Amino acid sequence: MSEKNYTYMVEKYPNLLKYFASKNPGFHFVLISPLLGFFLYQSLSLNVSFLTVVGTLLAGVLWWSFLEYAIHRWAYHTHFKSKFMNYFLGSFHLYHHAKMEDRRVYNAGFLMVYLMAPLILSPFYLLTQSLALTSLFGLGVIGFYFFYECVHFLLHYKAYDSGYLNWIQRYHFYHHEKRPDKNFGNTSDLWDRLLGTFDSRYRDYNLSLKAKKTLITQDKESHGLTQS
Repeated sequence: MSEKNYTYMVEKYPNLLKYFASKNPGFHFVLISPLLGFFLYQSLSLNVSFLTVVGTLLAGVLWWSFLEYAIHRWAYHTHFKSKFMNYFLGSFHLYHHAKMEDRRVYNAGFLMVYLMAPLILSPFYLLTQSLALTSLFGLGVIGFYFFYECVHFLLHYKAYDSGYLNWIQRYHFYHHEKRPDKNFGNTSDLWDRLLGTFDSRYRDYNLSLKAKKTLITQDKESHGLTQS
């Protein structure tokens, strides 16, 4: 019998999810806390003004907000000529599009963070030549990155009726269900607006029944009805 053809690497090697994906941001945070501790320790050696501290942290936040968009658009949603690249990178996102009910891939894994951190922070280090200042910048990056991971988990946790989570949930699921080539932002629409991928029709979109069935609380409610 011929070997089954898999669309994504993660389908053939599910053990990779232990390192490159996580079910929830809490577990993820525990595993990346050593990196946070290192950044904090290095930052404490700085002797700079309060405005420099705030500005550096905000620069880190802005940098991650752009990377959130850039990785989503140009890495995860690019169809590469290389079959291997599609097979590999698809495991990190397109698999999530195809299998929204798979809880294992709602958050990135700790190994992804440790592998990507040097690459993400290196431009700032090259500009400043300061490990301490780069660590402070890293706190801004990883702080907003963790916010991003929490938001993504919450968007797949339950349906929201109002507020920020209602807005960004409709924005996110519109991308999932209607326009995978638009609305790449996961925490805001800033870069979509600036770079021409903003689709305002998400305002008229409501979560479909199919999307609602993939939500964690919906699954729990269905399980409870089955048990009763």
